[in-house]
Amino acid sequence: MAQKSEKEIEQKICELPTEFIALIISSSDIYAIAQEIVLKVLIGKKGMNGAYVTFNRPYSTLKASIEKMGLDVSKMFFIDLITESAGGTVQRSAGDRCFYVSSPKNLTELSILMEQAMLRLPSDKRFVFIDSISTMLIYNDSDTVLRFIHALTGKMRLLGITGIIFLLEKESDEKFKAQVAQFCDRVITI
Repeated sequence: MAQKSEKEIEQKICELPTEFIALIISSSDIYAIAQEIVLKVLIGKKGMNGAYVTFNRPYSTLKASIEKMGLDVSKMFFIDLITESAGGTVQRSAGDRCFYVSSPKNLTELSILMEQAMLRLPSDKRFVFIDSISTMLIYNDSDTVLRFIHALTGKMRLLGITGIIFLLEKESDEKFKAQVAQFCDRVITI
């Protein structure tokens, strides 16, 4: 990705106010880089604390990646939906800030754990980061995902939490994108 594009993404995220919910629609070729930039802005520049919901990368891999970016992982809780469902070993240790969900299909368990994580974050400058509702659609039908996102965005607004929701551009139809967009304050296409 060109340096100019990275700066444009960073600028779009920096310009957002606090306590917003943004849907970020990304092409697959810049998806990972865009997520890194968003995290660097939220944690590094804005000093926020957050809950990272991962459908795509196991906690151990994600934690190492975030540490490599130079970000403070103690400012985050993680909710891992991939490790157990992929047959990985869950290794819990003292001070670990990760909740494991048994399956990406179990949105009730995810909802409960997300609320626990949100309530454990310091009371100001907090965010929830969902790495892929596109992956949610692999395991759940679109109506179920829409109900989940609607309930989640409502809860984030009540708690004053910033939300970042990633969606792969080619992985969903226009109707689904429009329906998710109605729950968000801003749609950013990158």
